[in-house]
Amino acid sequence: MNKIYTLLLFLSVSISAFCQESDDTEYTNGVFFLNEDWYGHQNSTINFLSDEGEWTYRVFQKTNPGKELGCTSQFGTIYNGKFYIVSKQERDPGASITGSRLTVCDAKTMVCLKEFQIIAANENGKSIADGRSFLGVSEKKGYIGTSNGIWIYDIENMTIGGQIAGTGNPNGSGYGQLYYAQIGTMVRSDDYVFAIHQQYGLIIIDPDTDKVIKTISAPEYNNNGTTTQSGFGSIVQSKDGNLWISMAANVKGTGATLPYVIKMDPYTFEADTIQIPNDEGIEDIPNSWYAWTADGFCASEQENKIYWAGNNGNSWFKGRRIFSYDIDKKKFSLVYDFEQMPGNWILYGAGFRIHPKTDELYCSLFHEFQDPTYQTVRISNRGELLQEYSMITNYWFPAMPIFPVNPSATSIITPNIMAKHHIYTLGNTLYIKNFRDYRFSLYNISGVKMKEMNVTNDDYSKALYVDKGIYILCGIKGADIVSRKIIIK
Repeated sequence: MNKIYTLLLFLSVSISAFCQESDDTEYTNGVFFLNEDWYGHQNSTINFLSDEGEWTYRVFQKTNPGKELGCTSQFGTIYNGKFYIVSKQERDPGASITGSRLTVCDAKTMVCLKEFQIIAANENGKSIADGRSFLGVSEKKGYIGTSNGIWIYDIENMTIGGQIAGTGNPNGSGYGQLYYAQIGTMVRSDDYVFAIHQQYGLIIIDPDTDKVIKTISAPEYNNNGTTTQSGFGSIVQSKDGNLWISMAANVKGTGATLPYVIKMDPYTFEADTIQIPNDEGIEDIPNSWYAWTADGFCASEQENKIYWAGNNGNSWFKGRRIFSYDIDKKKFSLVYDFEQMPGNWILYGAGFRIHPKTDELYCSLFHEFQDPTYQTVRISNRGELLQEYSMITNYWFPAMPIFPVNPSATSIITPNIMAKHHIYTLGNTLYIKNFRDYRFSLYNISGVKMKEMNVTNDDYSKALYVDKGIYILCGIKGADIVSRKIIIK
């Protein structure tokens, strides 16, 4: 049975440029690696590793001569044929070329389609939001996560609109302006967007209205006799549809962790706490609010498992082990220990991601910050080292791998598209959208029919006047039958 979720002045200045194609290379069979690159010396870069094991370095510059990414690029995602690359600032202090905070490319060719040096600006034209992340919300809309809340991106017109109310920064200047309202990872789960906020916790947004419908704070806990407000680190969605949220020991951005992960039902928002067994050698899931990067926390699309890079003493820079949690078996495991590899290799930053088709782990390794020697390795989901890919000497500081759309493999990067059919409740009112000519019946949890209704238009609503609780809504139109679980709060 399908579930239903309970319902939970433009300030942007876009400096854009359309870029010209320099060659007809297509980047479809392989993996992109977005790099912070060498801060203070040059802008960020992106490399491509083909399925044959061949590197193409700095593909954005190669494809778009005279163009570069911004400073400290940390997040990239491919959505509906476009590649969205988010950088913290538009130019590195040591760079001669001004890049952008948001770069939009053709996902196959890496041809630049548009650049935004500024995501949002004040009345003086100065930036008020450094880049963090991007989420494709629908075919027409995306959300840009920043150091100052979430901003709405018009995909069709390639423009940045307003800020989502309730996600922004109340601080006017200084440190608080940059870090207080940081948005980290965002997930689209059918009718809702779930965004992690450094201070507020989990922000739940209705993407139809771009309004916050609920904010869930991280729990308080006893810290040596002192009540402490914990924070959330990152969020992923497992194959079974549930949300998994990592923990920060506080909201100050110290990087300290807590030994558990929260499992949340995206329909009811009910949550369970899963303890991480440190006594069995399983390390906590790291967070990186103090210098935000995409976290080393992800989920398999082939198995019902979540993966993360261990925190190794609260340092997300120097992870040496990858762990997993088998959701169905309720089992924690060590996937791979890089200390068993010769050469003293260490994961950097987000460190790795899982290929959505092969379920193999692509991991970015380095030695020390002063050593420009890097390599990438490919590991099976059973912890077997499959291949090592050496790299040219450079201070890459990899941000994250991104897997491209492959037209011959439809399972790779299937974007969440906004559902055409939409059922939700607000208070005691039921809203049914795009189910014209269906006849619906509402049953209580005991199977007793409570209400009947004929839906006569595409934007139907009805006051139910029933008690709080869980109900089953069934609809029939000819041979088509739909059912949803709804909650009246």
